[in-house]
Amino acid sequence: MIQAIQLLLSLSILVVLHEFGHYITAKMFGCRVEKFYLFMDWKFAIFKRKIGETEFGLGWLPLGGYVKISGFVDESMDDSGLDTPPEPWELRAKPAWQRLVVMLGGVVVNILLAWFIYSMILFSWGETYMPIKTLDDGFSFNEGGEMLGFVDGDILISIDGAELIEYDPMNIASAILFEGAKDVQLIRSGKSMTLEIDPNSVNSVINNIGSFSGNLIEPNIKWIVGGFVPGSLGEKHGLKSGDQITLVNKMQTPFYSNEIRGYLQSQANKTILLTILRDGYVKELSIPLSEDGFLGVIPSTKKYEKTRSFSFLQSFPAGFIKTKKMTSMYWGQVKTIFNPKTGGYKHVGDVISIGKMFPGEWNWFVFWSMTALLSIILAIMNLLPIPALDGGHALIALGEMLTGKKLPIKILMPLQIAGMIVLFALLIYANGMDVIRLFN
Repeated sequence: MIQAIQLLLSLSILVVLHEFGHYITAKMFGCRVEKFYLFMDWKFAIFKRKIGETEFGLGWLPLGGYVKISGFVDESMDDSGLDTPPEPWELRAKPAWQRLVVMLGGVVVNILLAWFIYSMILFSWGETYMPIKTLDDGFSFNEGGEMLGFVDGDILISIDGAELIEYDPMNIASAILFEGAKDVQLIRSGKSMTLEIDPNSVNSVINNIGSFSGNLIEPNIKWIVGGFVPGSLGEKHGLKSGDQITLVNKMQTPFYSNEIRGYLQSQANKTILLTILRDGYVKELSIPLSEDGFLGVIPSTKKYEKTRSFSFLQSFPAGFIKTKKMTSMYWGQVKTIFNPKTGGYKHVGDVISIGKMFPGEWNWFVFWSMTALLSIILAIMNLLPIPALDGGHALIALGEMLTGKKLPIKILMPLQIAGMIVLFALLIYANGMDVIRLFN
């Protein structure tokens, strides 16, 4: 329930501000805005009130929102009055460059919003990061990483010549899988080498990414107890903060890895023997695992992590860099969806997938981080050149600017209808994939 509330609140903020981008630019050029709605008001509205010439309201169908600008065919498909000469307050009466600005107003607001949110997150919470130089035990890789040619213990130095200063799992994975990285410089067994990234292997990894265990890449962190989750079995049976776990039964555990997590789950409902190092002494603890195979131990990252804070003014350039990285990362993922070789279309999701990205309990840091990411997603998806989306309308206005000719309504309406059909097909497909994953 809390996940659903967070998702609804986040999307409501984003939709209202996205539509405000269209609203304010339309008003700036003297256009009449007839409606401004959060959610669709098909047949009826939950709430509506007219202020000046604009009717503001709340629809009942939670599928985005819209602004109805006079002289423009939008999601409402209302083409009434378009067969008469344009009036000065109508969008169709404005020059193409002004219509282009109005069409891109929502996307610009979404990007600016993401920048502002990331800046305020950095100002309020600071940032925890891992310098690459602290990760002297290298990294571990899942099956996908191994397919690309990585070996557990590799120390990553740079990607395409760009030195890796900090460990950022999303940006590293994105650079390799979605942004066309050609090579990775690394140290393996004490020797420097260059790993060439094979595009065919990348496509295969993306195609099968849902079947791999754990993350593509994760740092090798010594398994030292840093804390416990509520109700931890490990704490209940004698583990203490600062203990270093060296063996689980007869399995050596130099690092807390995906392999260890998998082994613990395989021992569900069994009693395991932990060998630990405490204050220089070796001890053994017997712990009966429950059906989920979790110890409830949080590994310590004090040795590896550092923190930095930002003043109000410092937060904005840092927030801009964060926004740029996340935009590049998501755009790289979108490109794989439309590349049949990657099979990226099989991993598309919608409301259920997005909802699962929010935590089961309220966390403002996660909420605003997710809202910033969703704002970038909304901006990029709206830029796709589909007639019913902002990108499609912007492309039409740009075409008019280049050719000097306006598309007639008899062509615009079929394009809009085709675009709506494509959008509904994508919506049905994405939600259908969500439902299939639930049943699987």
